[in-house]
Amino acid sequence: MVTLYVVNGLAYGNLLFLMAAGFTLIFGVLRVINMAHGSLYLLGAHVAITVAQSGFGVWAAILAGALVAAVVGAAAERLLLYRLQGDYLAQVLVTIGVFMIVGDLALLIWGGTPRILALPPELSFSVPLGNLRYPADRLILLIIGPALALALWYMIERTRFGATVRASVDDEEIAQAIGVSVPKLRVLVFALGSLLAGLSGALGSTFLGAKPGLDLEVILLALVIVVIGGPGSLVGSYVAAMLIGVLDSVGKSLFPEASLFLLFAPMLLVLILRPNGLFGRPNTGGTIRPEYAPITLRVPDAFFDLCESLRNKSKNVPSGYWAALFACMLIALPLVASEYVLGIVSLVLIWSVFAIGLNIMLGFGGLPSLGHALFFGAGAYLTAWSGVMGWPGYMGLAMAALSGVVAAAVLAGVAMRTRQAQFLLVTLALAQVVWGVVFKWRSVTGGDDGLIHPQQFNLFKSFGHGVAIYANVLLVFAVSVLAYWIFANSRLCRRIMGIRDNEMRMKTLGYNTGATSFIAYVASGAFGGLAGGVYAIYAGFVAPDLFGVYTSAKVLLMVILGVAGSFAAPFVGAFALIGLEEVLSGLTARWHSVLGCTYILVAMFMFGGIRFGRMGGRIVRGGKAR
Repeated sequence: MVTLYVVNGLAYGNLLFLMAAGFTLIFGVLRVINMAHGSLYLLGAHVAITVAQSGFGVWAAILAGALVAAVVGAAAERLLLYRLQGDYLAQVLVTIGVFMIVGDLALLIWGGTPRILALPPELSFSVPLGNLRYPADRLILLIIGPALALALWYMIERTRFGATVRASVDDEEIAQAIGVSVPKLRVLVFALGSLLAGLSGALGSTFLGAKPGLDLEVILLALVIVVIGGPGSLVGSYVAAMLIGVLDSVGKSLFPEASLFLLFAPMLLVLILRPNGLFGRPNTGGTIRPEYAPITLRVPDAFFDLCESLRNKSKNVPSGYWAALFACMLIALPLVASEYVLGIVSLVLIWSVFAIGLNIMLGFGGLPSLGHALFFGAGAYLTAWSGVMGWPGYMGLAMAALSGVVAAAVLAGVAMRTRQAQFLLVTLALAQVVWGVVFKWRSVTGGDDGLIHPQQFNLFKSFGHGVAIYANVLLVFAVSVLAYWIFANSRLCRRIMGIRDNEMRMKTLGYNTGATSFIAYVASGAFGGLAGGVYAIYAGFVAPDLFGVYTSAKVLLMVILGVAGSFAAPFVGAFALIGLEEVLSGLTARWHSVLGCTYILVAMFMFGGIRFGRMGGRIVRGGKAR
C-alpha cells in the first residue's frame, strides 16, 4: 500500500511540475506573478475534453488544450502585460482580471458540472503494481514529467535561446543593446509557460477532470511549489513538486483533513530558513515605489469652473465640518433609507475598515500585499466561533482584532525577509495555503459549507434588526476612523512614509526601518481582523472564500481606486467598488467578467486615480509617469 501511495504521489508530482514549471518560468524571467495560470490550466483541460468528445484522438485533444492556453497567454502578454513592464503590482491586477474573465467564460461555455476526459479502450488499461493494478495514463506522467523537465533544463542552460533568456533576466538593458528583441522574448516565454499550464490541464483531465474552482486549487499548489523550490528555479520546482506530490498522496490517504497542513509545514519551514526557496537566488533589489499619473477626464468648461469654484470655497471650511456633515448623514440615514440600502451602506463601511488596514501598509508603507484576506478571514472565523460559544459581540470583535495582529506578526516575520515581487508572492502563498486548510478542515471550519454565526450585537436592539446592525457597524466604523486619523497624523506614520520614499536615508538617520515596517504591518492586520469580525456578525455566515485571493484583490483594488496613500482612499474605493458590484450583479449574470475587465482597466489606466480637466486641453492618459 505504501508503494501505491509513493507511485501515485510521484505521478501527481510530475503533473504538478508541468503546471508549476510554467508559473516559475514566467516569474523567473518576466517577474510576473501570473494569477491567470490556474485559469489556463482549466482552459487546457476543458478544450482537451471538448476536442476528444468531438471525435478527435486523445493526443490531438491534449495538443489542442496546450496550444489554446499558449495562444491566450501570449495574447494577454502582448496586449496587456507588455505595457506594464516592471510594475508587478499592476501586472498582478491584470492577471487577476484575466483569471476572472476566463473562469466566468468557462462556466458559461461548459457549465458547472465536473467533466472528465474518457480514455479510449486502447489507453484505459492498468499495469500490475505489487498486489494491485495502476492506471497506465498516470504512469505515463512518470515518463513525460522527467523528459520535459530535462528538456526545459537543457533549453535554459545549454542553448542559445536559454542564454538569451538568462541575459535578459540579469540585465534587460544590456540584452537590448546587444540586439536581443526583448518584446519577442517576453511573448515566447509567456507562451511557453502558458503552454505548460494548458498541457498539464489536458494531461490531468483524464483523472482530475475540469470543474469550477479547480483553477484556484491549481494556483495554490503552484504557489507552494514555487515558494519551496525557489522563484525562477526549474530544478527547485521539480524537487518541490515531487515532495508535494508524495506528501499530498500520503496525506489524503491517511490524514484527509490534515493533508494541507503537510503542504503548509514544509513551505513555512523553507520560508523561515531560506526565504528565497531551496534553489532560488536572493533578490538584492530595494523597494521600488513607482510613481503614477492620474488619468484626466475632459469636461465642459462650465462644469469645470463650477467644480473649481466649489473646491476653492471648500478650502475655507475647516475639514472638521466636512467630517461632522458626513457623520450626521450616516446617523440620519436610517430615517430615510430602507433596510436594503442600510445593508449596502453597512457593507461599504465594513470594507472601508478593511481597506484602511491595507492603505496603512500599501499607501503609507509602500508594502503591497496579496495576503490581506488572511487577516479578514481570521477575524471573521474567530468571531463566528465566539458567537457559537455565546460570547458578547464586542468581545468577539476584540478577539478578531487580536487575531489580525497575531496573523500579521507571523506573516510579517516571514514575508518581510523578501522584497518586491517576491514579497507579494509570499504573502499570496501563505494566505492561499490557509484558505486551503480552512476549506479542507471540515470538522473545525465547516469546510466549504462554512459556519453560521448567530448575530449578536447587544447595543441598539430596540431599533429593529436591520437598523441595529447598521448602528453597530457605524459605531465600529467611527472608532476605526478615529484610530486611523490619529495614526495618520502621528510621527510613526511619518516615519513609515519616510521608509516608503527612501529606506536607505532613514537607515542612515538611525531609524530601525525593519521594526517600523513591522508595526505598520501589525496595525494593518488589526484593522483587517476587526473588519472580518464585523463582517461575520453582519452576514451571519463565514466561508473559506473570505481567505481567498478574490478578497485580497478586492481590497487592493479599493485602495488603488481611492488613490493609495491618501487619507480618503479606503472610503472612496469601498464606495466605488461595492456600488459597482451591486449595479453589475443586478444587470447581468456575467458580472464577474465585467468586474475582471475593471481590474484590467484600473491597472492599465487608473492607478493614479482620476482628475478633471478642461475640454480642449491635452489629454493625459493614466498609467505610469514617464
